Amino acid sequence: MPEFTIPRLEKLDSQPDAQKLLLGLLERPGVQTFLWVGPQGSGKKSYALALVRSLFCKEGPACTGCAACRQVLSKSHPDLFWLERSEGKNEITVEATRELDRKLSNAPFSAPCKVAVIAEADYMNADAQNAFLKTLEEPPAKSLVILLAEKTGDFLTTVLSRCRMVRFVALPAAAVESILVKDYGWKKPESQKAAQEAGGNLTLALKLGDPAWAQFRDKVCTDFDKALQGPDEEWLALVNEYDQLEPDFLGDEERTATQRKSEVLQAALQVYLGLWSRRLSAEAQVPAKLTSLAPDKVLKCLQKHQDMIPMYLNTKMILDHLLLELREGFQKGELLDRSFMELSTQI
Repeated sequence: MPEFTIPRLEKLDSQPDAQKLLLGLLERPGVQTFLWVGPQGSGKKSYALALVRSLFCKEGPACTGCAACRQVLSKSHPDLFWLERSEGKNEITVEATRELDRKLSNAPFSAPCKVAVIAEADYMNADAQNAFLKTLEEPPAKSLVILLAEKTGDFLTTVLSRCRMVRFVALPAAAVESILVKDYGWKKPESQKAAQEAGGNLTLALKLGDPAWAQFRDKVCTDFDKALQGPDEEWLALVNEYDQLEPDFLGDEERTATQRKSEVLQAALQVYLGLWSRRLSAEAQVPAKLTSLAPDKVLKCLQKHQDMIPMYLNTKMILDHLLLELREGFQKGELLDRSFMELSTQI
């Protein structure tokens, strides 16, 4: 894989509308607070790093990787502040945003400005958002604040009103394929297959190059389809299996047992969501025995349960509820939106 897979902003082309707006920012700086919204894998983080490269680099658009660019891409530049959820945390806390405030209040060290990027900003809790309002309203001189999020529903209206919104759309499969070939050195057949399966999600497409992930993906698709059709003991056994599963793609990074279980379930739902997305668009066939399930309703059900993961520690219960709701829909020929309470007596 090439060392510099994220070029300067001038050379990115996967989000033309967003790129045009951001290039205008470079030429006519003015707005200092942004909210970039779009689905996972649409390139928000790449565009943030590309923008910072263009702001901090002195070598021009042809730069292949000066010292400043290397620091930006490793997120170690003294004037770039990259904030994400702490290890094991389900939210970005008020302490984290206050520390970010403190860093932004200092003068730039070597760059023309300071840039704060809050990745997964939709995980800022209410206190964190309120504590950051003054910075969004009156950002320090020579500073830029970029919030990255998949959705806007979890933001306070006061936060939304203080940010210039930039929309990122899901990437076309052809764009994902092109990026894999051009920026990551993939061969065309592999990139074409990964782009199709990823459904516009570059993050997921990159994972498909990992044999451990590919093995996990195949297992999930087979296991979940089978569990919807089999007897009760099969889906109950599957829930227990995934609660203890340790797939190779997790690696050796230190995590708590709760974190690992949450990551496995998140990955499994991501895989199954991708499969049903392809089934909805006729890029993958719905097995004859599962044709009673409407793909759009399956996707809504899967997304609902995926959204629950950051909010609940008991990931086993989430998978229990998911499979029970899908199985009920399969058996009755109609998938209903059921609450935990409604199905609790059956688990």
